[in-house]
Amino acid sequence: MKTDEQFWAEFPDIAEAALKTWDAPSVGIGVIKDGKVVFSGGFGLRDVENRLKSDGQTLYMIGSCTKSFTAALCGIFADKGLVDLETPIRKYVPEVELMDPLANRECTLKDLLSHRTGLPRHEYSWYGTDYTREQMADHMRYFEPSQPFRQTFQYCNYGYILAGYILEKISGKTWEQLISEYIFEPLDMKRSTYYLETMKEDGNHAEPYAHEKAGGGQTGMERIPFFVSPVEDREKGIGTPLGPAGSIYSDAEDMLNYVNMFLNRGKAGETQVISEAMVTELTKGQIMRNNPLDLPNPETEMMTYACGWFAEFFRGHKLLQHGGNINGFSGFTSFMPDLNLGIVAYTNMDSCFVHFALARTIYDHYLGAEGGNWVNRYHDFVKESHDQLPVLLKAFTGEQVPYTAPSHPIEEYTGTYRRDGYSDMAIRLEEGRLVMDFIGAVIKLDHYHYDTFVTADIVGELPGGMPVHFSAAYVGGKIETLRMPLVTEAGGELVCFKKV
Repeated sequence: MKTDEQFWAEFPDIAEAALKTWDAPSVGIGVIKDGKVVFSGGFGLRDVENRLKSDGQTLYMIGSCTKSFTAALCGIFADKGLVDLETPIRKYVPEVELMDPLANRECTLKDLLSHRTGLPRHEYSWYGTDYTREQMADHMRYFEPSQPFRQTFQYCNYGYILAGYILEKISGKTWEQLISEYIFEPLDMKRSTYYLETMKEDGNHAEPYAHEKAGGGQTGMERIPFFVSPVEDREKGIGTPLGPAGSIYSDAEDMLNYVNMFLNRGKAGETQVISEAMVTELTKGQIMRNNPLDLPNPETEMMTYACGWFAEFFRGHKLLQHGGNINGFSGFTSFMPDLNLGIVAYTNMDSCFVHFALARTIYDHYLGAEGGNWVNRYHDFVKESHDQLPVLLKAFTGEQVPYTAPSHPIEEYTGTYRRDGYSDMAIRLEEGRLVMDFIGAVIKLDHYHYDTFVTADIVGELPGGMPVHFSAAYVGGKIETLRMPLVTEAGGELVCFKKV
C-alpha cells in the first residue's frame, strides 16, 4: 500500500493521463481528510484556446450537485419549524397540482427530494424556454407519471424546482438569497455563485467543452455555449428557473467547505448550520435504485437515493455522492463519513466521467484497495453505451419499412404544434426539407417511413435519429398531431403535440 506522500507524488501523472484518455480539457479536484485539506488543485486547461490552466479556485458549473444544497435548505427550514419534510406540500403551495391523484394529495418535500413522485424528467418542457420558476411549478399538473407514486426511483429535476419554489413561498425570499444566507455565507463559500454573469466576470473560470460526436462520443474537443436561461437577470435578482436543481458555480476549495460541513455533522467551525439529526435524515436512503446513473460495478452495493445525495456502500463503506452534468460541465461531490473523507471533482467537458474515475481512484487509496483501474473502466463503459446507441434508437423507431412515402404532401406537415406545459413546436419547410423549431434549436428532419420522420441533429441531450411521428385526424384526414419520445424512461408515453 502506498503512503500518502507516494500517492500524491504520482497523482498528477495519473490525472494528466486520464484527461488524455478522455480527451477532456481540465479537472479541478479537492480532498479533505479529518478536517484538513489534503489536496486542492487542478490539471489541464480551463480555457484551451487561451492556454489557461486550472487550479483549486477555478470555477466550474456543478450542475445537479446543486440538489443537495436545496435539500439542505429544506432541512434548515425544518430545523426552524418552518416546514415539515413529511407534510403534504398542499399545505405550502395549494395552487400547485400533480396529475396523479394520490401524489397530488400525499406528495411531501421528502418525496420531491428523493425522486419518488412517479414523474419522469419531462426535461424538454423547460430546456431552452423562457418559463419562470413559478410557471414551471404550475406546469407540473400537465405531466403524466410513468411510474406509481413512491414505488420507483425516477430522477426528476422538477421535484427540486418545486422544492425551491416552496421555500420561496414560505420565506418571501428567492432561492438564490436563501442559498447565500444559509449556506454560502456561514460556510465561507466566497467564490461560489448562481449567476452566469458573475462566473464569467471571474478571471478564473472554466470554459465549456463537448465532444464532437453526439450521444456520448469521447473524442473531438470543441467549445460550446454556456447554459443560459433568458429569464436570468442578475440586476433584478432573478436566477435561472432551474436554479434549485442545478445552477451553482463553484470551485474545489469552496466545495470542500461544503462537504466538510456534512462530515462535521452539520457544523462549520463553531456554527451549527444544520442540526445533526437533520444531517442523518438527509443522508439516509429513502428509496432503492435499480437503475444506476453511474458505472455498474461490483464494488458498489445497496444503491439508494437519500435527499439530494446518492447513498450507497462502496467497498463496504457508506458513500454519499452526487454527479452533475450541464452544457459542457460535469461534476462529482462526495464524502465518506466513517473515513471522515470528502472528495470533489469537476471537469469542463460535457457528459464526461473522468472526474468520477479520479475520485474513485482517490477513495481506493484511502481504503487500501488496488486494481480499481477506474479511468479505463469508466472509459470502456461510456464507449460501450455509445456503441449501443443504434440498438437503443431502434426501440423508439422500430424497423424501417423501405419504399414508403409520406401520406400527405410535404407542406401539409408544417405548422405550429402545441402541448400544455411545453413550448410550441414549429414545423416548417426549408429548401424543400422539413425542419423543427423547438427549445431554441432548429433541427432538420429526414423521412424514415410512412408518416414518421427522424431528427438529423441532437435535441438537447437526445441523439440524432429520434422519431417524429405525425398522425392524421379520423375526420377529414388532415395532419393533426405530432408525437415524440421526449420522455425516455420506462413506462413513459410519447409526448403528443396538437396542430393549432
